Order: sequence, then C-alpha cells, then structure tokens
Amino acid sequence: MNRTADFTAIAKARTLFGQGLALHQAGQIDSARATYLKILQLVPKQPDTLHMLGVADFQEHEYASAVRLIGEASKLLPNNDLVHFNLGNALRSMGKLEEAASAFATSVRLRPNNLEALKNLGNALKEQNRMTEAIACYEQVLAIEPGHVHTLYNKSIALLTQGSLAEGWDLYDCRLLCDTGDGGYLGHDIPRQAPDWDGRTLTKPLLVLPEQGLGDQIFYGAMLNDLQAARIESFACLDARLLPLFRRSFPGIDFALPTEIAGLDPALQLFGAQVQIGSLGRFFRRDAGALGRVPSPFLRADEDLAEKLRSRLRRDGKLVCGLSWSSKNVETGATKSLPLSQLLPVLQVPGFEFIDLQYGDTALERQALALQSGVAVHRLDDIDNKNDIDGLAALIMACDVVITVSNSTAHLAAALSKPVVILLAHHTPLWYWHLEGGRSPWYPTATLLRQATQGDWKPTVERAAGLLAGIAAAG
Repeated sequence: MNRTADFTAIAKARTLFGQGLALHQAGQIDSARATYLKILQLVPKQPDTLHMLGVADFQEHEYASAVRLIGEASKLLPNNDLVHFNLGNALRSMGKLEEAASAFATSVRLRPNNLEALKNLGNALKEQNRMTEAIACYEQVLAIEPGHVHTLYNKSIALLTQGSLAEGWDLYDCRLLCDTGDGGYLGHDIPRQAPDWDGRTLTKPLLVLPEQGLGDQIFYGAMLNDLQAARIESFACLDARLLPLFRRSFPGIDFALPTEIAGLDPALQLFGAQVQIGSLGRFFRRDAGALGRVPSPFLRADEDLAEKLRSRLRRDGKLVCGLSWSSKNVETGATKSLPLSQLLPVLQVPGFEFIDLQYGDTALERQALALQSGVAVHRLDDIDNKNDIDGLAALIMACDVVITVSNSTAHLAAALSKPVVILLAHHTPLWYWHLEGGRSPWYPTATLLRQATQGDWKPTVERAAGLLAGIAAAG
C-alpha cells in the first residue's frame, strides 16, 4: 500500500472509530463491534480500536477475548491508565486475580488519584486474601472520598476477615446503604417500624429483621442467645423455613414471618427499636473474648425425629456420613461448589453409609456416580432438604459426621454441634471463615479444610477422606 492509500485508510479508520464509539455509547454493542472490526481490516493494530473492541467483548462476557484484545492495546498504549484499568477488569472476571491486581496497580501509578482503579485494586487484593494490602487501598480511597459506602463496606469485610472485630462491625452497617452481595435481602420491603437500635434498654420489644441467605441467618442467629441472656424482649423475623427450628431453640424470643411484619401499620408503634440480625455483632461480638460466649449447640433439632431417622440409617453397624457439595448462591456458588464425583475419595472410605443432605434435585448426579464407581449416596425422599429445615436438622443429627462445602448445611450442622468438615475454596467472600486455621472460633465442632490453590479440590478432598478414615478407625 502506498503512502496516499495509507493516509486514506487512516482517515477512514478515524471516521469509523467515531461512529463505532457513538454506537458503543448508545448501547448498540453489536453494531459497534462490527464497526471496530472494519477499522482493524484497514489498520490491523490500531490500539484504540483494539481497546474498545476488547471493552465490547468484556461487556458481552467474552472475557478471554477481552483480555487478549485489551492486552494487545496495553502494549501499544503503555501509558494509558484507562486501558490498564479495563484490562484489570477483564482479568479479574476471568479469575486471574494476581494479573488483575498488577494491571490495576499500573493504572493507579499512571493516575494516582484514580478512585475506580484504587477500589478495584483493593478488591482484587482482598480476593487473593491479601487483606492488609487491600485495607491500605481502601484507606487511600477514603482519604479522597471519606463517605464512600462501598469502600467502607469492603474495608469492613477485610477487617472482619482478619479478626479485627470491633472496627469491622462498626463499618459493616455500610452494607445497608449499598447493593452489595450482603445486601441481597435486607428486609427493605418491610416498612420501617421503629428507630435503629443503639444497644440501650427498651420499654417496647426489639424487632430483629432478616437478611442475606439461610446460612447467614443461622450464623447470626446465635446472637439471639445474647438477647435472651440480656432479657431484651424481642421479635425476630426470619425466613419461614427456619421458624420451627428457631422457636424450639429460643423459647425466650418471639418469631414472626416477614409477611406478618410487613403487614403491620408503623403508626401502631409496636416496637421500641429495630435492628438487622447481621448488625447484632456490633453489640455482642466485638472481641475474641465474646467468641467464647457463643453457645454450642445453639440450635436444637427434633430429638424424636432424629432418633427415628438414626434407626433407619444405621445399616450393618456402619457409621453415617451426611454429604453436601454445592452452593446455589448466584454470585459465589460456583467457586464454593464441586461435583459429587470429586468426592469419590471420601465415598471410598469403608465403614460408612453416605446420606444426601444436598438441597435441590441430585438424582442424576447420584445415578451417574453409582454407574461410574458403584458407590451409592442415599436420599431420604420424605425429608425436603431445601424447604423442611427442621427435618434436615433432624437428619443431620442422625448422622455421625457431616462433610459439606460452605453453604447453609455447613451452618446448620455446626449450629447443632454436629462434627462437620467444611471444604473451603481458597478465597471465599464469607468473612467468618477467616484466612487460616483448621478450627472455627464461631463453631467449635467444625473442622475447616482450605484449598491451597483456587479451583483445585483434590488435596482438600483427600484430607477429608483421611479424617473420615480416622473417625472409622476410632469406631
């Protein structure tokens, strides 16, 4: 191509780029991508076009393509902070956290007060369990924008994960102001009934509101004991599936359905104050000493049903191991879960009957496992593991040990003080599992087995099999 043709191609590419950018900004992603591809036919390595085509792929969740394209652009535009920022976003979405942190750090170096890059750098560090570095990033953000609630929330999670409970709890209420994962359900559809509780004695009952998932409500539910001990008259509003179990376990607390509370007229002023159940930690779990007051167990299953189930499950003198291997959490479930087939080393430990505690339809997985290995995982069809939580609690009590991933079954088994082995992903956004150690300060009967490498369950499962073999040997 001669020089005149080169200039013509470049001029046409510039015109097309403006058109592609306008389409992109208007949300017409497919048309924008088609325009960017035309430009690259004219000028194959045009860096701004590579960048924006990569951004379009990122927006369409084509993360590998986005990383390739924006990565090429970053080599051609090494001093462009936005390119490195977008590369970090694409890498983070692929789970390449160390590379993402490096890209965000480059963006921050090129533009030191880039709040979005600082926030995302902090998040990428937090997701690598590098909490001290993450907190330092969040503090840089807060020095520029002191009231940024998402950053305050992320800092609270990092602090709580580290075990800095007092400071972490004080910031944790920021979840109530932003659309975080913890804010998935905060009872916002319940009309405000009373002012926020400040910990003081009340002349009317305290309303405790539900939040987050079933497992979280079980975890925070331990602090209803503190309300009972302090003789604070309370109404706790929880997921309907928990009420039979919680009513038996906390006779000093009144319980209500969310729909019942939502139907009350706030003008009646029935309550002296209200509090989210996850905010009780600010009053009752501020230091390590408070963890020693966590009762174990703090939930009580139906003992008669548990005994009947135990009689059904015991076969040929074998011990009973309950299994749960999946989390259905939309945001974190894939990271926390593993296929049933990967539990085969556990299932091959002799001396056990294996019982399905997993919620959801597991028939196909169990059938495939039986065909593959000849190992049976039994399911009690008269217990609905998802909706009959009181029945599931009795089934757990009928087991000798439970092996589970981090889901509501893990919390339920631990709250019942059943010996439970919890398989944890290398990074979990659930702060209460903390960063290290094989024991939980919240659940004395829980053994924590942590992935050494994100996504590699094999060594963790083999350790669980070893623990199970030890239980069988002990009789």
